[in-house]
Amino acid sequence: MMKLSEESRVSEVTSVTSLILSSKTVIYQLAKWIAIFAIIVMFLSLMSGVIVRYVLSTNLGWVTEVPNLMFPWLTVSAIVAAAAKNEHIGINLIVDNLPVFMRRLILIAINALAVIAFTMIAYRGLTVIDIAGGQRLPITKIAMSWAYWSVVVGFAALALISLLNIGLLLAGREEPTTSQVSQGEEAL
Repeated sequence: MMKLSEESRVSEVTSVTSLILSSKTVIYQLAKWIAIFAIIVMFLSLMSGVIVRYVLSTNLGWVTEVPNLMFPWLTVSAIVAAAAKNEHIGINLIVDNLPVFMRRLILIAINALAVIAFTMIAYRGLTVIDIAGGQRLPITKIAMSWAYWSVVVGFAALALISLLNIGLLLAGREEPTTSQVSQGEEAL
């Protein structure tokens, strides 16, 4: 009877861990595709600007506005993707050499601080969006707030990733700091 409840608990922890890892994978894939979309849109718009300039000897004014809108999304999505796969920059020399209990405790504290900080930044980003909402790009007339939404969405995603990391640590995941990506990740 005791054995069955222990197996049940292990199964629950495994399913929770699997759900958390799946959530991080979804966040990674979404961030990766946002980055790919941003690169493609910027490339195509700039390339069309070059072609029109040299072939038709005229200028597409809107081409210069596209990077203003897409580059923030590219940057933030790359940061989120790196965090989702634990590929962000970190110095773990001291933490990696601590006993497992201490390492988990420190990593929980670091991720808890990250949740608070990232949530506050995302929340404060809403104020920037309110201020920038009235500013429009001169040619396309697209609101600059569209670019600033990348900060809110990105930092909210980073807070969620840190929260998921805490869940992994509490579920007993041994190595939350190790990369989930092998060197030379799959192409697409």
